[in-house]
Amino acid sequence: MNGSLIEGPGRHLHALRGRLMVDLAKGPEDERHCRPHPQHQKVRERLQKSLVVAEPPAATPEILALNMLATLARQSPPGHLALSLTAQTLAFRRQRLSEKGASAPFAQALDVMACQYQHSAARLESQLRQSDLMASAQRHISDVMTRWKSGEFNGWSPAGRCYVALEELRWGAFGDAWRLGEPHLRSTLLPQVYEEMALRLAQSVNASAHTRHFCQQWMHTPPQPGLLEHKDMLCWLGAEYDEERHPVSWSITQTWQSMSLGMPRICSARRLVNALVEEIFLL
Repeated sequence: MNGSLIEGPGRHLHALRGRLMVDLAKGPEDERHCRPHPQHQKVRERLQKSLVVAEPPAATPEILALNMLATLARQSPPGHLALSLTAQTLAFRRQRLSEKGASAPFAQALDVMACQYQHSAARLESQLRQSDLMASAQRHISDVMTRWKSGEFNGWSPAGRCYVALEELRWGAFGDAWRLGEPHLRSTLLPQVYEEMALRLAQSVNASAHTRHFCQQWMHTPPQPGLLEHKDMLCWLGAEYDEERHPVSWSITQTWQSMSLGMPRICSARRLVNALVEEIFLL
């Protein structure tokens, strides 16, 4: 497999690897328990196929998923959020399977992996705390905005582009600074994100940041080859969000569902960005 996990939508997204690591840590038994929606499952299977080719045959789907997780972590150094969430997910899975009487060797394997990722997350956190988190976060904001302006996210709706850009921030250096930095650092970084995201989102519909539009205009995906694949990828990226707790993120990503009652039907770019930032970073 080359540097990208897939061809097509999502191949440039840095958040993709971390998000897939957490998905693999959940294991196939979580799929059976939670019954993922077809759109989520389709993208996950496509991503897994790009990893399976590098994996030797495994005795069970559970072992194969752990092998793919290890392979993914080796291919590119995971970020702090990916390591932390993977460790938490493995530990929770270990507890859940123990309650169901899972085999001791497999439970022990989960314990070992969870400890490894916890250790890696702690080591990376120590390194990050000794670095210039503010400078790294500001460079990351600049990089993500440059990618948005260059058209890298154009396969999605205007609201989808904003959501993807915020997820890129969440899983990268900006997210590290947000989680690990001092309160004054957060208060300095957030206004920059609000301002730049709102201006860029407004420009995508040739309006000011305070001009209100019907939500259908924000959610309209331009006709193009691979339209359904783009929608499926967005759906998978936002699968962890809840309709009631994250109505805006949920409505933007789960477009195969009816829009959440909490999604404003008429809103400005600034209001949309404010809601997304709150749901992704503040809740």
